[in-house]
Amino acid sequence: MNFLQHHHFWRMSMTSVLAASLLAGCGGSSSSADEDDTAELPPNVRQTQAGQVEGTEQGNLLAFRGIPYAKPPVGELRLAPPQPAGAWDDVLDASAFGNSCPQSGSAFNGFTDSLEEDCLFLNVYTPAEGENHPVMVWIHGGAFITGSGGESYEPSRLVEEGVVVVTLNYRLGVLGFLPAAGLPEGNGQFGLLDQQLALKWVQDNIGVFGGDADNVTIFGESAGGHSVLSQLVSAGAGTGSEGLFHKAIVQSGAYQPTQIPQEVGEAVIGAPVVAALGCSDAADIAACLRDEEVTTAEILEAQGDMWFNPTWGQGILPYSIQAALDGSDGAAFPQGIPVMTGNNLNEGRLFLALDEISAVLAGSPDPVDTPEEYEAEVRALLSSDPRNLDADQVAADYLVADGSGPLSTPAFTDPGDPDRFSLALASIQTSWRFACNQIAQVNSLADQDVPTFGYWFTDQNAPSLFGPDLTPALSFDLGAAHALEIQYVLNSEATIRARGATDEQVALSERMIDHWVQFARYGDPSPDDGTGAWSDYATGTQLMELTPETPASEALVDVAVAAEAHNCAYWADPPRAADET
Repeated sequence: MNFLQHHHFWRMSMTSVLAASLLAGCGGSSSSADEDDTAELPPNVRQTQAGQVEGTEQGNLLAFRGIPYAKPPVGELRLAPPQPAGAWDDVLDASAFGNSCPQSGSAFNGFTDSLEEDCLFLNVYTPAEGENHPVMVWIHGGAFITGSGGESYEPSRLVEEGVVVVTLNYRLGVLGFLPAAGLPEGNGQFGLLDQQLALKWVQDNIGVFGGDADNVTIFGESAGGHSVLSQLVSAGAGTGSEGLFHKAIVQSGAYQPTQIPQEVGEAVIGAPVVAALGCSDAADIAACLRDEEVTTAEILEAQGDMWFNPTWGQGILPYSIQAALDGSDGAAFPQGIPVMTGNNLNEGRLFLALDEISAVLAGSPDPVDTPEEYEAEVRALLSSDPRNLDADQVAADYLVADGSGPLSTPAFTDPGDPDRFSLALASIQTSWRFACNQIAQVNSLADQDVPTFGYWFTDQNAPSLFGPDLTPALSFDLGAAHALEIQYVLNSEATIRARGATDEQVALSERMIDHWVQFARYGDPSPDDGTGAWSDYATGTQLMELTPETPASEALVDVAVAAEAHNCAYWADPPRAADET
């Protein structure tokens, strides 16, 4: 099973708050004595509602890592909605990241194996001085099976611009997104519930870190972007995230907007996992899955190469992202929450690169270097599309050499190019999964009178995230691949320069940080100095192209340019297989 197949792609009650505050001694109290106690704390110690946390000073910012926002989701809390973390008496050492949630490792970005179910931690990075700073909460990606809010992300340059940044962990895979009959309300969505509890923690505590709880932006990439869209659906439905954030940034999260209906998820995903863990015949399936004899390692083994996505039809997702985009059955996105959304020019190349690196490390040949392998991969990729696509015809269309085929932008015109099959497959995935969905979504959001700002990241020389040992193993350039834009916003200048960023790319990075911060502060990503104004999509159907080659003053492009580059007219009416009789 290759990477494409298994990456098809996730108010504490007032009584609890008061109890935690009392146990902590002074958190949440408005008495003058408590205010005096808080004022006397060292600058790197803050009083949360659960207790004091001691962070580290790093120049002009303070970092508070590994703060528990929920009780360990083990025992009765495994495969159940998260519960707020209990109070602590001593000052919590917040100098190190908490455990990553259970996952198998990945060659990408240094994700490693983890078997620690006690993993619901968040990290706060804040300016050393000031208050009422806008807050940005990062939801990491990783196909809902890998990743964490930890050391991969360096938000120092955002903080330097006067923003409080929060990163978080949430449950992944089986433990975060298993839809199974017999689990409590919210099953198939426990990872999303974790995110919501972290956002509730932000509402209750971010003020003591200098943040403004009334100005919170959630942002995320890939599965994190898909999570942002899911939380927008929840806010629109009034089922959980309403009031927890005020702006949203979706980075490459437009894939699979139909999501998974609850009953389909229970049959296709839940039932095989439950059977593999020996719980199919249990009178109480939930109790069986929570038994301590069912180990974390066994859960990851049962998960195997399975892919995950949030399920809709109950709990906090009464309908799918697509239903909200269509406005069907009363579904809609909240109009009062501005959305910034975009995708990358060469999204699909990341996944081909992961496959190729895995093959090289295993000593096997390039996984997509023959017509037969290419056609098989296209069939596997498109198998989840409910439109019954003619995958073989799609594969053939993307290899037409003379430009006479149905694509508006033929890209693979050299039959002698040894990377032709890999690049064609990557292009199909880019357009079918990401780009054309994103363009459709930006149109739907604008049509619903949601303030909408679209971008298109096209830096085809973006630094690689694989490192110097693995990058040379690739037979093709990554281009503006999936996830490569993250470093322009969430890594330090030193880090991206070490990866090979040029002065022009550093300038682009600074420009993107300005856009992201302006959006978080005002709901409009246009810079203060008036250069490179970024208009609401509804006023001109334009996208902000993010590339070092184009100055900010000329970077707005008509959406038709991106749609043509990604063959979106083709994907609006793709070839379909003959109906079986």
